[in-house]
Amino acid sequence: MQFSKYNTIASIFMFFILGATAAHAILPPPSTGNIYVGNFGAGNVTVYDSTGAFLRTFTGPGVSGARGIVIAPNRKLYLSSEFTSEIFVFGPGETFEKKFNHAELSGPTGIAISDADELYVCSFNKDQVVVFDLDGNFLRTFTGTGLDGPNCVATDSQGNIFVSSAITGTVLKFDPNENFIKNFTGGGLLSPMSIARNLDDVLYVSGGGSNNIVKFDNDGTFLGVITHPDLPVPQGIAFDERGHFFVTSFTANQAVEFDENDNYVQTITEGGLQVPRSVAFEQNQPVTAINDSEPGIPAQFDLSQNFPNPFNPSTKIRFQIPPGGGIVKLRIFDILGRLVATLLDGRQSGGIKTVTWDGRDQRGRAVSTGVYFYQLTAGGFSRTRKMLLVR
Repeated sequence: MQFSKYNTIASIFMFFILGATAAHAILPPPSTGNIYVGNFGAGNVTVYDSTGAFLRTFTGPGVSGARGIVIAPNRKLYLSSEFTSEIFVFGPGETFEKKFNHAELSGPTGIAISDADELYVCSFNKDQVVVFDLDGNFLRTFTGTGLDGPNCVATDSQGNIFVSSAITGTVLKFDPNENFIKNFTGGGLLSPMSIARNLDDVLYVSGGGSNNIVKFDNDGTFLGVITHPDLPVPQGIAFDERGHFFVTSFTANQAVEFDENDNYVQTITEGGLQVPRSVAFEQNQPVTAINDSEPGIPAQFDLSQNFPNPFNPSTKIRFQIPPGGGIVKLRIFDILGRLVATLLDGRQSGGIKTVTWDGRDQRGRAVSTGVYFYQLTAGGFSRTRKMLLVR
């Protein structure tokens, strides 16, 4: 692979340091499960349980330079492969499904998923962010003033987008429409790697060159610095539902856990990490629970009215699938047509089924009082119904 920014052996080494990536930075799920760490050196992913105990490793055919990891609401895992400029997709159970690429994607690093279920991927060699849908279809690109070596992309609760610029040592802020707003830095930040945010919208940015984690509010105001001797050249960061965060170390081949007050908890050394550059949590419990115990196989697709309606805090949505089953999507939209939550996205067997929605969005946040629409799509079938949430 040709590194357009680096032409000497020394510069290629600096690329490895500057080009580290990040896990996604959406809010932690309501209940976090296993921890996934991308091993750049080994080209695989190491899995730990939520306490940091090693479980296993896995990879896909041709992964080279494992970088950013994100786990989507549909429970699929997306892994960027820097050296092959590809995105690998793994289904539930960590089964490899497919990989995709695009001419605009060169040296993919950090990955995030927006509230609209779009995949943001940093294209390190092209100084831009490439946007795909979750099926891997190319949508568009965007960039901003001074973006040089984009390393990580993250969003806040308002939909603003943050991209780290490895070469300039800054973070770029974009509005929800991907319009550039500003650059910011502080705390001696050098070679920003990962960006993660907590429940208070505080941004944690790992400084691979400055050996620290720098905290900012979502307007870019410097808040403080975190360091630890077990964390040289910090890389990926991810939060769990308690507010604890886990950070990987590029050179020490380990991960460090901190609590919600930024206090050291433990260092995770087992698992054979090899240049770990990203970390992500899976959602331990999905937003919905599905019950398909009702007898009988219906002859056609159908979607019933939810019950109760109005509801607070949860409601049940009943639908039916004919023999043979099919690929089913059940999604919630607000009155403006914006996606609120994806309850189902995958193959379902035939039968009469009931799904419970707990009134929360993709990020586990309770939604407000109002009218919402739920839509079932399967093959050529599509039906939408209205429901009312009253808090």
